[in-house]
Amino acid sequence: MLSVVFATFNGKRTLPTMLEALCRLEPPPGSFELIAVDNGSTDVSIEVLQSFADRLPLTILEQPARGKNRALNLGISRVRGDLVVFTDDDVVPREDWLVALHRAAEERAQASLFGGTILPHWEIEPPHWLLNSAPLGVTYAITAPDIPSGPIFPGLIWGPNMMVRRAVLDAGHRFNENVGPSAGQYIMGSETEFNIRIAQHGCQTWFCPDAVVGHIIRDFQMTQEWVIRRGYRFGRNKCLQDTAAQTVASPWLFNLANFPRWMVRKVIQDSIGGHLARALGNEAAAVARLWDAAFYRGYIFQAQQLRTGQSG
Repeated sequence: MLSVVFATFNGKRTLPTMLEALCRLEPPPGSFELIAVDNGSTDVSIEVLQSFADRLPLTILEQPARGKNRALNLGISRVRGDLVVFTDDDVVPREDWLVALHRAAEERAQASLFGGTILPHWEIEPPHWLLNSAPLGVTYAITAPDIPSGPIFPGLIWGPNMMVRRAVLDAGHRFNENVGPSAGQYIMGSETEFNIRIAQHGCQTWFCPDAVVGHIIRDFQMTQEWVIRRGYRFGRNKCLQDTAAQTVASPWLFNLANFPRWMVRKVIQDSIGGHLARALGNEAAAVARLWDAAFYRGYIFQAQQLRTGQSG
């Protein structure tokens, strides 16, 4: 059996589309269970989930303390399958999604962590500047189109489409509750932190390009402000990755801050360049430069947080 786990917070906009798609899934060998964890929603997410209870093998849990990883860890406590698929509340899986993941697990017994293809599912036509400026991978968790079947860096397996063997969870591995979507300016990259960590403990990875989901990208996620904020959050995540791998560069700007001095120069240069490009009407160049500036600001902020013993 496969266990599919996801968290939702105020997901009424995308949940009906996602759940309808799940109803159309071709069941994998041994079938599957679906565990949905409501993470303190204030809309009608619970009611939407309940409306599908007679059409899906659905268990609904509630985790009122905000934090996607808290919700996922609660879901983990209830899984029954030997394979555990994690996804989000805004995906549209292809009908053979779970069959493809199950097949990969059967064929690659040495692998414990699996990822699949994530395509953009645009709610509206994306603006021209977006396709020519923002890095779609880290901004929207869209996988590169040319990743072959085979081993993959664990940091390139992303939350909308990933699977682990139950044995990984039985060994005590859980999501870091200080990372990931939560209230306020959270650190993105909760799944990549988890994946890199379990890979460091010996879990082998495998990418399954035939396991496909679409990731719904809503209109408000296509504003320049939203995209640039993703750069800041990714900067914080990258600092955590570098610190864990002990690859933070030198020389240091200050002996109390774990970031190289050229990052400050980049923040200044890209901020000025971005605002100048915007004044000249070049929106694609403006967003690209301002995204980079936000990334380095996030990196520097997180380095200072770590130096002072703070994680959030």
